[in-house]
Amino acid sequence: MMNLMNAGIASRRVALALIASAAMLSACGGDDASGDLGDGGPIPDSITISSLDGPSGGTVGQPTSFKVKVVTSGNIADNEITYKWEQTEGTPVINTTQDDGAHDSQITFYPVAPGNVTYKVTATARGKTASQSKSVPISAP
Repeated sequence: MMNLMNAGIASRRVALALIASAAMLSACGGDDASGDLGDGGPIPDSITISSLDGPSGGTVGQPTSFKVKVVTSGNIADNEITYKWEQTEGTPVINTTQDDGAHDSQITFYPVAPGNVTYKVTATARGKTASQSKSVPISAP
């Protein structure tokens, strides 16, 4: 019987703590859809690369792709993000294609010789940039 009473008291304490926490959070303002912090100041614009993925290796003549994903803050709209891919090192490639989404971009290329291929991607929005590079070893068929 004592354990049931203790459990009931503990449940009431947890419930009261949750109600008090919710009341404090709603009183402090929080973020709203305008991009303002609770103090009325705007959230600064920023862009960050969250991932740059690609294969662990490629083969001459076969398509090889890298895909980047970005996150933004502030009031950056999806259509404001631009992507620039450039090969910075490595074996020559042909038939390069780029496919851009709202928060991602993909580059696909066909290596023509064995070696390493390195690409650098730069994402830009409202004068803010984020860059990252990735290499992949290319083997003969």
